[in-house]
Amino acid sequence: MKKFWDRKEKPYVLIVFLLPFFWMLGSLLLGHYFPDPGKLLMRLSGIWACVLMAAALSVTPLMKFKHLKALTRYRRFIGLSAFFYAILHLVIYLVLFAGLSWRWIRSDLLEKPYIYAGVLALVVLFVLAITSTKKMMKRLGRNWKRLHRCVYLAALAILLHLWWQVKSDTSLAVIFSVIFALLLGYRLIVNRKYLTFKRGH
Repeated sequence: MKKFWDRKEKPYVLIVFLLPFFWMLGSLLLGHYFPDPGKLLMRLSGIWACVLMAAALSVTPLMKFKHLKALTRYRRFIGLSAFFYAILHLVIYLVLFAGLSWRWIRSDLLEKPYIYAGVLALVVLFVLAITSTKKMMKRLGRNWKRLHRCVYLAALAILLHLWWQVKSDTSLAVIFSVIFALLLGYRLIVNRKYLTFKRGH
């Protein structure tokens, strides 16, 4: 099973996670997003980054179910996919929305502080992505788990990014707030039980 996963399954899993990207690219080339492709593509790429972040955070609690333990094989793919769509979100902003105009970007940095929350989330995801390899796991040892708990900092930064830019439609911010709150709450409960058990022994 391991041999099959290492050699044959990975490309198919990668294609599955790239399907939203191919869909967005194809729609852009066909002119479906005009006259303002940047705005819509930013929204779509941001949504997919949030969805995959939620999926990455869901792996640990879902592993409690015997038939879902195989999800551990996809944990890294899901996390890297969340990072990919976060990067895509940034690229779309820089190229299609801001037109690579430094004057435009500088103006946004002054007028739209939610950008800083998004950048914080992206930086955290970048650090987690480059330390997700087996070599880095061995090199960091016990510190690897501590570092990767920063994924919750990224989740909180994403929520701040969402809420800070809300004008009238709060649906997305509410949905992801509930999902992330449940997942973070689960993690806090599990850690509390673990610490209580450890002290008792």
